[in-house]
Amino acid sequence: MAARKRPCWVAPGDGADHINVLPLELRAQIAAFLPFWHVVQLSVLSRPWRHIHHHAHVVKIYLDDFIHPNDYVFAMNPSLPGAVDEGAILGLLLALGRRAQDACASKVDALFLHDYTVTAGSRMPRHAARIIALADARWIRVAVAHAGLDPARVSWALDLPPAALHLQVFGEYRLAPAIAGPGAAALLELFLNKVSVSEWPPCPCLPSLRSLTLDDVDVEAAFAPAAWCPLLEHLGVFSSRIEQARVDIRLPLLKSLEMEDVNIRPHEDFLDPFGEVAIDAPELEELELRSTTGATAVYRSFTLRAPRLRHLGYHNQSVAGEVDIDVGRPGSVRAGSISFESNVEIMCPEMKLCRMQMMRMLEGLLPELSPEDVANAARPHMKLDKYSVEGFEVGEMIPEEKLTCDLSAVMSSLKL
Repeated sequence: MAARKRPCWVAPGDGADHINVLPLELRAQIAAFLPFWHVVQLSVLSRPWRHIHHHAHVVKIYLDDFIHPNDYVFAMNPSLPGAVDEGAILGLLLALGRRAQDACASKVDALFLHDYTVTAGSRMPRHAARIIALADARWIRVAVAHAGLDPARVSWALDLPPAALHLQVFGEYRLAPAIAGPGAAALLELFLNKVSVSEWPPCPCLPSLRSLTLDDVDVEAAFAPAAWCPLLEHLGVFSSRIEQARVDIRLPLLKSLEMEDVNIRPHEDFLDPFGEVAIDAPELEELELRSTTGATAVYRSFTLRAPRLRHLGYHNQSVAGEVDIDVGRPGSVRAGSISFESNVEIMCPEMKLCRMQMMRMLEGLLPELSPEDVANAARPHMKLDKYSVEGFEVGEMIPEEKLTCDLSAVMSSLKL
């Protein structure tokens, strides 16, 4: 018996064109998922799409689409210069220029500029600068083209347009850009990823900056953000290295500070206590300082002045010397925890040293109580967990301990 043919599936509908009758704003929102050059090409479809690229609120541009590699294997060394398709670039700039002159066009909310080339002698940075100026976006993301694990240290700059408020830079281990242009003075948020800061600040001054995030950043220069962004309210430093002996965070308006796996030492092989961390922030309300076991060098000293602090999360960062904490009124810190982990296989202090540091921190939080009273108040809310984790050798289990103090429970029990 012959197999019965399955009937072809037909999409339900009345055959009418429902795309072109959509509002212009909705069609532009859909088109914005495409690279901008493809959005420009949509303008030749029909009259309703003629100026669709004037209304896409997000502009995505992949610069490597305009570079034709010469006779080399592109994947092996993408930093080598290729032949720039000047005609296509000029067409792109013309489309952006006409949009900028169109009084009915929508403002660009976000500009994604991928594969930015930081290579001496390349023409692409000049084209990229023109793209940034014409788009005049409020939110700008620049992703530098990958250039291997040891890219050349080439200085470069980003001139921000007047509308710019938020800037993200993914540097692929290049030098951080010098930030300038008419939008630098009004910039509110700066995010840097995988860059090296050899000269701090990377710009003369960002007087309006409210939020700064450093992720996987090498800071080779002195780190004192108050000198160039005095109005900072949020500071986050993650998986970064600071090659200076002193980290001085003195910000009068800072409200939240996050530091996770911040390694303060002159080079990777330096193991002695090195960093002197000083935080002086009269408006600070939340502080999170975390470290993976054995991931960061021991700090030489830690000083905290934060009379308005309400939340403290301090996890695993050891301090060899002085721990000086002043949070104003005793018991003002109402939430958070302090914890330490000790592992015999990883270089980290013994648990008895961790317990001593914890008690020094608790005494700073409760200065009006004697050390004995602090110990008595904290003891019911301290927990020591013992367990095993897999070691470096496959199948080998290593004992580990974790000591935790619940600050919320301690402060509630004291009824301060």
